[in-house]
Amino acid sequence: MRTLRTLRIPRGQRRGFTLVETIVTVGILSVLAAFVVPSVLNKADSADPVKVANDLNSISTAIQSFASDVKGTLPGDLEDLTAPLLTNASCNTINPCDSTVTHTDIYTAQQVRLWHGPYLSASIAADPAASLRSGYVAEIHNMLTRFDSYSGVPEFCTSIGTQTVPCAGFIASNPLYVAVRVDSLNLTQALTVNAIIDGPNESQPGLQGRFRFPSPPSPTALATPAYFLATPVP
Repeated sequence: MRTLRTLRIPRGQRRGFTLVETIVTVGILSVLAAFVVPSVLNKADSADPVKVANDLNSISTAIQSFASDVKGTLPGDLEDLTAPLLTNASCNTINPCDSTVTHTDIYTAQQVRLWHGPYLSASIAADPAASLRSGYVAEIHNMLTRFDSYSGVPEFCTSIGTQTVPCAGFIASNPLYVAVRVDSLNLTQALTVNAIIDGPNESQPGLQGRFRFPSPPSPTALATPAYFLATPVP
């Protein structure tokens, strides 16, 4: 009976890829990369508007949960949704605790005990000027504001530097919403986010619905500030 033997190439006679084989291999890899890389990049791009919309909807749910627990008031900023509320004997209407220029309520000791957060999975500084980074390069501001859904303007506007002044056209007796400000989106990006939040068939995107923004002259121009109407003001 014959025994099968494994053919072994002597060590000194082993050879690597030839030049032709190397060129063919590189060519195949290049073709694969031409299909795979754009696909990966497109998936990453498509995830950006979804992340912005999801982050804003999460904030909306968090605000509503906060208002349900902490009876009689709404949060003054996103930091109120992520960290326990503070109060002390020095809180007053001139210098309230845990507040911003748009939020002058004083949290009582009872309301502090009713806080059952965190309502939002995020880390944000107590500074009103702080922001959260979302999809694209969108920045969601810590400070919340009331938004006049009829006139389409927030209660406060930022003028020179960090100075905050009342916005012209804001009417407190109109239906108001707690609004989240979003910066750094261009018109194309804002319209994509708007289609997710308000639907693709809106007749005036940016001027109605829950996601509001100005209409700049070009697709690459910034559509900021944009505002997401998180929940109605009771």
